[in-house]
Amino acid sequence: MVIKVLLEVGGTACLREVVRRVATMENGAPPSRSLRKSVYTSIVQNHIPKMRLAGLIEYDRKTDALHLLDLPRSYRYHLEAVEKGDLPWCLYYLTLSAVGIISGLLFAAYTGFWAGSLVTVILSFLLLGSALFHTAHTYGVNGIELLPMGIQAITKRLKQHRKNVKNKGGMKKT
Repeated sequence: MVIKVLLEVGGTACLREVVRRVATMENGAPPSRSLRKSVYTSIVQNHIPKMRLAGLIEYDRKTDALHLLDLPRSYRYHLEAVEKGDLPWCLYYLTLSAVGIISGLLFAAYTGFWAGSLVTVILSFLLLGSALFHTAHTYGVNGIELLPMGIQAITKRLKQHRKNVKNKGGMKKT
């Protein structure tokens, strides 16, 4: 949600504003003081360090400002607006096009009426092409993976950071 808020405000915002907006998103209404405090703690102790390590944001403690860096294409997976229990649009279109192709072919095979089914199959293939393009655009060229590329990138950077810390014999101060 931090990245979503930063995208909404143009890439840079003070931490207090980010906390207020995230707490409002989580609550669906103006948040209580205790919720804002909980969100603040979570963002400062958990989210900011991980996002800095992943190269997604910069945080200036002096000005208390968060700045969104260039967002890699592979992170779009995490930003696609899908409510809990819903399907992403690209998966919906992939499924719809597959059902159209299969039903068109089955109808033609069952009835022998290939002319009518051909239109359905052609339109379904066009929808399939559109769905594949949307999937590739949203999730990257490899499509939907069990471990999204964004998680892999963060894990790789965390491992590299731990390796650097271990080689230097201690953590560097930021």
